Amino acid sequence: MARRHFFRKIVIGTFLGTILLWAFWPAYRLEVSSLGRSKAPLSLPVSPGDRFSIWFLHSYDRAFFQENYEINSHRQILLKDMAFKSHLNGGGFAYPHFHLRPDGVGELKEINERRNRVECMMGSKDLSNHTLFWRGRRIELAQFFETGEIIQIQVVKKIRLRGI
Repeated sequence: MARRHFFRKIVIGTFLGTILLWAFWPAYRLEVSSLGRSKAPLSLPVSPGDRFSIWFLHSYDRAFFQENYEINSHRQILLKDMAFKSHLNGGGFAYPHFHLRPDGVGELKEINERRNRVECMMGSKDLSNHTLFWRGRRIELAQFFETGEIIQIQVVKKIRLRGI
């Protein structure tokens, strides 16, 4: 009988320990929010190594522009590279890792710039069509934000159990 009681205590203790560990273990989210709102309308689970992209049509020449990001091991956002089909107004610029592909798409590689957040002004769906590419999904940001809103994308640490 004592053995059964001891085993029951071990099982219950392990179960409660697991629940407490889960409740207080931080979860990280990629939150897309507006500076004018208190709650993020788009919150996605994030892990180190995850990649996402912001794609839009540039206001000058209506060509696409794509910024590619990665979440590093410290859960920071790194701007990895960019790709764009812009004519750049003929103002040739030189960056060490600029490459023009045969299809006319320019690429800036090896940027690796750390960001606390990514910010941009939300353009209209018909003119800029800001889009988030996330884990194979295409998320049109116009579903969540109004034209002219300043949006920010950042990694946020969340504790699952609140109010204790």
